Amino acid sequence: ILVTTDHASAQESVDPAIEQLSWNEFYKLQWSDFQGEPDKNSHGDAATAVSIKAKPFMVKKQIHYDVVAIFNREKSWARDQSPSLLAHEQLHFDIAELYARKIRKKVRELKRRGVNDVKVFNAAIQALLEESNEVDLQYDLETLHGALSKKQEAWTKQVKEELASLHDFRKVKRVIGR
Repeated sequence: ILVTTDHASAQESVDPAIEQLSWNEFYKLQWSDFQGEPDKNSHGDAATAVSIKAKPFMVKKQIHYDVVAIFNREKSWARDQSPSLLAHEQLHFDIAELYARKIRKKVRELKRRGVNDVKVFNAAIQALLEESNEVDLQYDLETLHGALSKKQEAWTKQVKEELASLHDFRKVKRVIGR
């Protein structure tokens, strides 16, 4: 899992030709999204390539960040296609969104404290990205890559609850300058 801009609405269909998907509460991964070639060196049944992109921009001399959880179709692959494995892979994407929300929250907190130094923002974001990588590895270890169904259920419940608690930090489309 690699952790380093806009969502389709519920009515929009997702174009399979698009290489990257932004996380969307109305869209769940499908096996057709896993378009990469399986890694010959991997013993796993699937791999989900997700990233978190945090891009700074300026508006009226104030730093803002566009933060998005991304699923890369061309780098994600599957050998097996069971429903339980797909749910496991979906949760990797959900964990990326969880940390994207934590980053958005941290950015808001720093802005409220009057911080306007990109180095301070980037250091805080980097710490959360590293934590995200650790949590993602812990998830695979504790669930044995989804094979331990009780552990998988516990992780799914926990991530769902954390996403709900950070609902105010979900990605929303904004028009700037009006």
